[in-house]
Amino acid sequence: MTKVIVKAEVEDIERWKTGFATHADLFKRQGVTVAYYGAGESNKGAACFETNDLDAFMEILQSPDTAEAMSHDGIVDGTVEVFVLDSILET
Repeated sequence: MTKVIVKAEVEDIERWKTGFATHADLFKRQGVTVAYYGAGESNKGAACFETNDLDAFMEILQSPDTAEAMSHDGIVDGTVEVFVLDSILET
């Protein structure tokens, strides 16, 4: 299972959180089995996805469907950052 973190600036945290929760079908197409999401300071949101298909995840992330979902949720253009977690530190 691969974990991917996506963070972005949003216009309104509550709008983003409400919208995010409506995209289960899109996430399933990305091979997502679970998504954790939350807010930081200054209208920043982040999500950690677990996917069983990184290629599908990345392809759909760049799709018009995802662009539409992000626009609907109030994500500010040009602020999306993607991190594929490829290392583990066990303590």
